[in-house]
Amino acid sequence: MMATRAFRQKMSTARLILQPIAIALALAFAVRASSVGFYSIPSISMEPTLRVGDTIVATPYRGAERPERGDVIVFRSPSSRDEMMVKRVIARPGDLIESREGQLMIGGHALAEPYVIDHSRVVIPAQVVPADCYYVMGDNRPNSSDSRLWGVVARGSVVGRARIVLWSGSIAQEANASPTTRPGRARDRSFQLVKVIR
Repeated sequence: MMATRAFRQKMSTARLILQPIAIALALAFAVRASSVGFYSIPSISMEPTLRVGDTIVATPYRGAERPERGDVIVFRSPSSRDEMMVKRVIARPGDLIESREGQLMIGGHALAEPYVIDHSRVVIPAQVVPADCYYVMGDNRPNSSDSRLWGVVARGSVVGRARIVLWSGSIAQEANASPTTRPGRARDRSFQLVKVIR
C-alpha cells in the first residue's frame, strides 16, 4: 500500500514536470508548422467530446482530402466570418439526411452516434446535402446551434479538423465548483485525441 502511494506521488510529480514541457514542445512545433490552429471551446454544444475550457489543436485538410462523416471540424460561423465554430460532420455532399422518431438517418439507414447522450430533440426534414457542403451538429444536441438552425457549411468555410485536446481547462472549473454542483471527480483530458466515429 505504501509502495503504491509512493509510486502515485512520483507519477504525479513527473506529470507536473513533463506536462508543461510537452505543451511547450507542441506549441513550438505548431508555430513552425504555421498551419496548425489553436481554439478554445466556449460552450457546451460539443459535450461530452469537448468541454468548456478545452483548448484543441486543429490541422487543415490538404490536397484532395475532405471532411468525412464523424470528423470534428473547425469552421467560420455562417453569421460572422470572424467567429469560429466547432461541430461534428454528420452528412457529406450528396447524402440524404433526415430524422425518424429522434433517430438520425443517412440514406435511409440509422446513423450510430455513441458520442450523443440525448437524441430526443433531433428533428430534421428529409434533405440532400448540396455539393461542397456539410451538415454539422453538436454532440450535445439540446444545447447546440448547428445546421438544424442555419443550414449547411460550405467547404470554403472549413478551417480544419480537430485533432487533440491540448489542454483541458474543465479540470480547474470542476475543481472550483461547489460540492453541490460538482458532477463528480474531474478527469484530466489533456493530450486526448478527438474521437472520430465513422
